Amino acid sequence: MKMKKIIAPTMTQAIEKVKKELGNDAVIFHTKKVKNGRFFNLFKKENIEVLAASDTEQDFALKTLPKSTENRDEMLTSLSGKADRLPFRRTMDKVDRLFSGPENIDRFRRRLNEQGLNERHIDEQLKMLVKKWYQSDEKLTEAELVRLLRAQLIQKLDPRRFQSPILPNKYVMLIGPTGVGKTTTIAKLAGRAVLDEGKRVAFITSDTFRVAAIDQLKMYADILDVPIDVAYSEKDFHGLIEKYADFDHVFIDTAGRNFQNKQYVQELARLIDDDRRIGLYLVISATSKYEDINAMIEQFDQLPVDRVIVSKIDETQTYGAIVSTLLNHPQKAIAYITNGQNVPDDLQAPNVRELINHMLGDINEQ
Repeated sequence: MKMKKIIAPTMTQAIEKVKKELGNDAVIFHTKKVKNGRFFNLFKKENIEVLAASDTEQDFALKTLPKSTENRDEMLTSLSGKADRLPFRRTMDKVDRLFSGPENIDRFRRRLNEQGLNERHIDEQLKMLVKKWYQSDEKLTEAELVRLLRAQLIQKLDPRRFQSPILPNKYVMLIGPTGVGKTTTIAKLAGRAVLDEGKRVAFITSDTFRVAAIDQLKMYADILDVPIDVAYSEKDFHGLIEKYADFDHVFIDTAGRNFQNKQYVQELARLIDDDRRIGLYLVISATSKYEDINAMIEQFDQLPVDRVIVSKIDETQTYGAIVSTLLNHPQKAIAYITNGQNVPDDLQAPNVRELINHMLGDINEQ
């Protein structure tokens, strides 16, 4: 077996050199990226190094053909028998296919990067995609690759985490940083419960930091004709919990504060006082960066958060931060997505396929 090391600027050029110097039936044993440079390794340039060998099996096959070629059937039978012992050409075909269209993968990477998907998650998804591409018996079209990428993302997210928006809790408390839309979301949830389901509902707010927030919730209470109370202390709060014990749902608004402030989370923990009747829903904005959302979830992990509500999905065209958050926290499930200011209409059940479709968008056209 004749072995040779080939170095070229790109894999495509390396493959061409292998074919030229060792033939179409050569086999590639190893590839790696190498850097070459002069002047004490300054101005290094990255190349591809390929270790390949000529196909001695084919030489053997040719040598063992019948001496006389007059018997055509015997010759073809002999060739057919040896062909099964020649995996090298098939290996070369797969290598050719793998590197025939790297611009597709580059385009996918650009799209996912522009959408704000975390770099680690981009690498994971594209490695899985390239593996499927390589293992395929046929060359996959770009549309087929997009379908594969979509399918593997949906499978990874697990649609079972995006289930029914039915509220299992009597007491529903929304928590989260300032500006994510907790008060409006509470009004939407209450509106659905009252108008669509005929439930008996009450409001409690512990947000005494903003007068406007109390006034806003009172306005919604008047529209829905439901009672509202303000809890100025922990004692007030626990008293109100018991006051509305016979209601179907009690929606609890909380103050929006800097989530990096540990005292804020500690205050919420004292307010809840390990009351398992209270369902905690963390509201995160779709307009936030992945790093901030991730830090927020880790901070609120000190509390028994039941589910996540994604707000302001209509205010962004990038969805990678939300997708990366779900990939990074597989134990978190989305209860609702809000997509506008209209109460109670702009509240929808989560749909993993729709989320992935939004993120991939017109990837074929990029």
